[in-house]
Amino acid sequence: MRILIAVDGSDSSLAAVRFVAGTLAQASRELDIHLLNVQPSLPAAATTFIDPTVVGDYHREEGAKALAGARKLLDDTGLNYASSTVVGEPAETIAAYAKQRDCDCIAMGTHGFGRAAGFLLGSVGQKVLHLSRVPVTLVR
Repeated sequence: MRILIAVDGSDSSLAAVRFVAGTLAQASRELDIHLLNVQPSLPAAATTFIDPTVVGDYHREEGAKALAGARKLLDDTGLNYASSTVVGEPAETIAAYAKQRDCDCIAMGTHGFGRAAGFLLGSVGQKVLHLSRVPVTLVR
């Protein structure tokens, strides 16, 4: 089973990692786990004046910070995984990544660091539910 876990570094996203590592891994050690962190694009007004290499480094560093806790949890369990950081709109990027990688399901937290934006615009989890063509498990 190929599973995508969307990770933003929040406690909620770490709960999704624990769910996969604890519940799903016990059911099948044949998991192909993909950790994904989506970094939002910086405003065009800012990137116009910043070297693209600096912007890329920033996204990689922020992605590494967000993935650190999830990677540690999976390292501690001995489960194999791949991890990626991409830039884009979170819900659309998560759904597209799952489709491109032919994932069987997506696991993610119910809320992350963007609570205020989620309240006003609709949560990323809700958007992924609508955009995804595979089952989505939301973990609290």
